[in-house]
Amino acid sequence: MAHTKYAFVVPDRWDPLPTLGLLALVIAVGGLVTGILLAFNYAPTFEAAQPSIVNISSNVTLGGFLRGLHFWAGNFALVLAALHGIRVFWNGAYKAPRRALWVVGCGIFLVLLGFAYTGYLLRGDERALAGIVVADGVASSTPVVGGAASALLLGGEVISSVTLVRLYAIHTQMLPVALVGLVLAFLWLWRRAGPARAHTDASDDTAPAWPRAILRDTVWAGVVVTLLAVFAVALPPEIGPKADLGGPGSPDAQPEWFFLWVNQLLHRVDGMTFLIGGLLPGLLVGLMFGLPFIARGKERAPRRRIPEIAIALLVLLGIGGLTAAALNREHVEHETEAEQPADTAPEAGAEFDIAPVLKKFRCAQCHTIDGDEDGGDTGPALNRKVFGELYTRKYFRLKVSNPGEFWEDTGMSYPRNRLPNDEELDALTEHFFGK
Repeated sequence: MAHTKYAFVVPDRWDPLPTLGLLALVIAVGGLVTGILLAFNYAPTFEAAQPSIVNISSNVTLGGFLRGLHFWAGNFALVLAALHGIRVFWNGAYKAPRRALWVVGCGIFLVLLGFAYTGYLLRGDERALAGIVVADGVASSTPVVGGAASALLLGGEVISSVTLVRLYAIHTQMLPVALVGLVLAFLWLWRRAGPARAHTDASDDTAPAWPRAILRDTVWAGVVVTLLAVFAVALPPEIGPKADLGGPGSPDAQPEWFFLWVNQLLHRVDGMTFLIGGLLPGLLVGLMFGLPFIARGKERAPRRRIPEIAIALLVLLGIGGLTAAALNREHVEHETEAEQPADTAPEAGAEFDIAPVLKKFRCAQCHTIDGDEDGGDTGPALNRKVFGELYTRKYFRLKVSNPGEFWEDTGMSYPRNRLPNDEELDALTEHFFGK
């Protein structure tokens, strides 16, 4: 039994596990094909994006199925690429002489993440608008270059259809070109370095069982594609109400699953948008790219790389825990919203005398209340009809409870910064939404 320089020799045995990177590439190609077909009926403006997606799902032949395939292809490719990266890390296959392969693979993973992220922003619904608002918040909070970063993202000073056109160009032009280039670079490097080999001792002349490997990966590809089709039919991607650029935005919107952990941190920690939404993910990306240059030892067996595996495990557990907490918070909020539906019919009259509350907070200085012509016009009119049609109870309570914290750019404030207590919030909510 000879021992090679890097102790990487393909074992002469059947490995039932698929080549996850290859499966991710196959699914990504499927996403590109379905994306091209969907582009024939998509309009990248806020006025037409959401209606065009509704039209694709409802009126275009196989449109709903194609959209489902496109959506789930992005998610499947991302998950498969992540699992492939974890497998490579576990086997220590990111070390010399395969450092360049790891770096290019990380670039491919970021491109797939970019596809998934920009894809959900292109829906043109309230959730997409909220996502753009958060992205702009991170960009604009960047020290020194925040204004330029925001203008580059939005295509101006405010969110508009130009913003959506830019995202569409990134999604359909820049990212596909980047993906093709990185995949070609990866294949060239892979051919030079040779296939990754398990950490084992074996004879030098052992060769990989390529016919069996090809058969195995073909079978696995069929399984994954079938599962993708099942997801496309059984779990079609949602589409929310059309985004209103002049409205307050949706306070309930959640990002896609891969950014829920960031959303949870932003929800828990106030005033640190750039540190949490920009710097922290950037540090993790830098650590991912720099891994083969930081962990420079030659040991590849997992039992001999306990420190780096422990650190990676802590990071994954942290991200997973924050994601689970975000999903649980979303579930609880949805249950609360179901208990207090937004379309509850207002009842005539309110038992609580609202006049002292309105007077205490001087609401009439800025708002016309229930049609009173003596009210101000700085803020929007306050009445049951408007609130019942445009807002939800939860949004109203969040905004009124602490305007400056909930909505950064609001001009709404209270005399001497006094905030309403729970009883006053209940009274205001009942008055404008009914019992």
